[in-house]
Amino acid sequence: MKNVMKTITAVAFAFFLLSNNLSASPRVEPKAECKNNSCEKFKIGMYRVRNSVSMNLLMEKSKGERVAIRLMDSKGKVLHEEYVPKNLSKYGRKLNFQEIKDGVYTLEVSNDYEKIVKNIYLATNEIREVERTLVGTN
Repeated sequence: MKNVMKTITAVAFAFFLLSNNLSASPRVEPKAECKNNSCEKFKIGMYRVRNSVSMNLLMEKSKGERVAIRLMDSKGKVLHEEYVPKNLSKYGRKLNFQEIKDGVYTLEVSNDYEKIVKNIYLATNEIREVERTLVGTN
């Protein structure tokens, strides 16, 4: 009988500890989406390279800030992900869409608190197979 009481007491104590840990876990707040490049810690610019299906992504950020760059398809699958090191204040990357199928893509640039989301539309001109259109929007 003593072993049963010890077991019940141990289970109750473990349940108590577990329930306290679950309620004390920090809540993850969703990142605020910056409109019109209004993030405090970083700013980006995107420019299409003339006569190509490439885009230049340029970023200025505060030193010490870690920023993630993610390219996702329309289903949310991450196609490319990279992190800009904390020690850089300026960063540039060429995004080449030559090998990617037509569709809608999302570029998300974010730190721990804020994010900028850009939509990218890629479409082949039906008249000429080799001519493609690339458009980036907010």
